[in-house]
Amino acid sequence: MLNLRNLSKSPFATMVTGLLAILVVICVVYSPGEAFQASGVGLTIWWRIVFPALLPFVVLSQILLARGFAHGLGTLLDPFTRQLLGLPGSTGWVLALGMTTGFPAAADAAATLYKQGKVSSREAERIAAVSHFCSPMLLVIVIGAGFVGRPDFGLLLLAIHWAAGLLAGITLHQLWPERSEVTPNQSEAKHRKNNKLPLGQQRTSLFRLALKRMEQARQEDGRTFGKLLGDSVASGVQTLMIIGGYMLIFSVILHVLLLALPSQPLFVSLLKSSLEVHLGTFALSELSPAPVAPALAAALLGVVLGWSGLCAYLQVRAILSPAGMKERTFLIIRLLHAMYAYVLTLLLWKPFIHWMPGIVPAFSGDRSLSLDSNAPASWLPDWQLAFGVMKWQLFMLALLTFGFAVIALLWRRPSQR
Repeated sequence: MLNLRNLSKSPFATMVTGLLAILVVICVVYSPGEAFQASGVGLTIWWRIVFPALLPFVVLSQILLARGFAHGLGTLLDPFTRQLLGLPGSTGWVLALGMTTGFPAAADAAATLYKQGKVSSREAERIAAVSHFCSPMLLVIVIGAGFVGRPDFGLLLLAIHWAAGLLAGITLHQLWPERSEVTPNQSEAKHRKNNKLPLGQQRTSLFRLALKRMEQARQEDGRTFGKLLGDSVASGVQTLMIIGGYMLIFSVILHVLLLALPSQPLFVSLLKSSLEVHLGTFALSELSPAPVAPALAAALLGVVLGWSGLCAYLQVRAILSPAGMKERTFLIIRLLHAMYAYVLTLLLWKPFIHWMPGIVPAFSGDRSLSLDSNAPASWLPDWQLAFGVMKWQLFMLALLTFGFAVIALLWRRPSQR
C-alpha cells in the first residue's frame, strides 16, 4: 500500500511548502512585472531543455517497465548491483536511464518499481538517489556549447558528473550498507550453485530466468499496448507539468530576490546554484577570472551539477512521495556527488587545458548571453538540435544498458568458479 501519511507528517515538507508559497506571493506583490518576466524565463528553459530531453524517455521507461524489460535485465544484473551498490538488479536500468536522460526520470522509474511491488520504499529512495544525474543536453549542449563555447568542455563535465555520481553511490553503500531480504533471484542463484550445474547450463538457466521474469511482469501488468501507451503519455506529461511548475516558481523567487539582495557576482552565482541548476550554471559560467580562477569556476560548476539544486530535490520528492521517501539518503548522495565532482575537476583541469588550451579564454564570461525573456536565448538549443541530442541519448541509453549487462555477466564468472 502507498503510504501518504509520512509525507503529510513531515515537518520539513510542510516548512518548505509554506515558505515557497509565502515567497511566491511576496515576489508577485512586490514586483509583478519582474515576476512575469522571470516566469517566462523558467517556462522557456522548461520548454526548450527539459521537455524534449525528458518526455520521450519517461514514456519509454514506463512502457519497458510494464513489459518487464527492467525485471529481466535485473535478473542478470542483481549480483553485480548488490555487491557494488547494495541494490537490486533493476537498479541497472534506472541507472542507465538517469545517466542518459537526467533527473527526475530515474525517480519516476524508481516510483514505478515500487508501485509494482518489485522494490521496497527504502530501496526506491536509494535507487532514485544513486541514479540522479543532470541531463547530457544541459552539460554538453547548454553549458559546453552555449555557455562556454566548447562542446568538448561539456563532454569533460559529463564524464566527471557520471564518475562522481557512481563514486557517491559506492561510497554510500560502503558507509551505510543496505540490508535487504534475499530476493527470488538470489535464492535461485544459490540453488544453481549448490547443484553445481555446468557453466553453459547455468547461463542458459539464467537467460531463461530473465525471460520468465519479463513474462511475469507483463502478465502482472495486464494492460494492452494501447492502454499502456496512453497511460504512459499521460503520466509523463503530468510529471513534466510538475517539473515545469517548480522551475517557474523558482525562477520567479530568484529573479525578485536578487532585486533586493547585493549584486556581487559570486554571491549571486552561489545563490542561484543552490536553488536551481540551470540558472546557477549560467551564472557560474559568466564569472570572469577576477573573482575566481578558471579552474575553481569549473570545479564549482561540477559542484552545482552534483548538488543539482533545491528545485530538483523538490521535483524528486514530489514524484517519490507515495513511497514515503525521506530526504536524508538523497541529500547525502547529493553532497557526496558534489564533493567528488569538485575534486575530480581540479585533478583533471591541468591535463585538460594542456590538451585543449583554448578553454581558458572561452571560460571567461566574455559572452553576450542573456536570461532576459525578451532577448533571444542563444544558449538554448533549438528543436532541430534537441532532436539530434535525443538520438544521441537513445544510443547512449542502449549502449550503457548493454554495457552493464556485459559487465554483470563477466562479473559472474569469478563467483561461479
